[in-house]
Amino acid sequence: MTKNKKRSKKAATPPPPKKKAKGPVEFGIRPGAVFAAGFRGYAANLVPLTLAGLIVLATYAAFRYPSQQFLDDDRVWAARFTDLAGLFIAGTLAYPWYRYALAAADGDKVDIAAPFATPRRFGYQAAASFWFFAAVVLGQQYLGGLPAILAALLYAFYGYVVAENDNGGLKALGTSVRLGERRRIGLFAIGGMLFVFNILGASGLAAGLNPLGYSLAVVGLSVTTSITLVSGAAIYRVLQEKLNE
Repeated sequence: MTKNKKRSKKAATPPPPKKKAKGPVEFGIRPGAVFAAGFRGYAANLVPLTLAGLIVLATYAAFRYPSQQFLDDDRVWAARFTDLAGLFIAGTLAYPWYRYALAAADGDKVDIAAPFATPRRFGYQAAASFWFFAAVVLGQQYLGGLPAILAALLYAFYGYVVAENDNGGLKALGTSVRLGERRRIGLFAIGGMLFVFNILGASGLAAGLNPLGYSLAVVGLSVTTSITLVSGAAIYRVLQEKLNE
């Protein structure tokens, strides 16, 4: 009788739960859907997104032109410092642009005044932008620029995190890393396609690395990068859902 009880008890014990595989996972959104979301959101909010883009890109161009002059004169470190300063300031000013992109991706009408109701987030955006662009600029100098690509993949979503949270700039960078976990290959592939798309916007530089060329590039990129930012917001929403599953 005792032996039968032991056997019954052993048979009733459920098997241990299987551990989830740590291999590749489903990305969650197809490239076609990414671009469709970008074009649709931009078309519905063309004016605020383009204006926000013009402000950010014109700010960077104002630093990029003298940076190029320094580079032509072999003043490499002066060029790098000027470029980083431009990226930092432009990146800080991009907070409303990210906010508008999220609203556009969600199918909402952009409220131009909304970002300015939480001015502290400009500070969070500044902190995150400094470390992000420092990693990208410095990463370009080593191993053929691979560290810069890695930094871009890890921290690509920090602007969206800042745009809707009050957790601070450094936490936004950390959240971006978690969002893309185990999906780096997919992010790299879609990021590559978006990069090629933005080459069209920068085609104005064919006029030369001069004020005219930079002006044409700013106008073109204000369109293509706005579409890219809305596309990125669509990816961000999907990754949020996957992270919370």
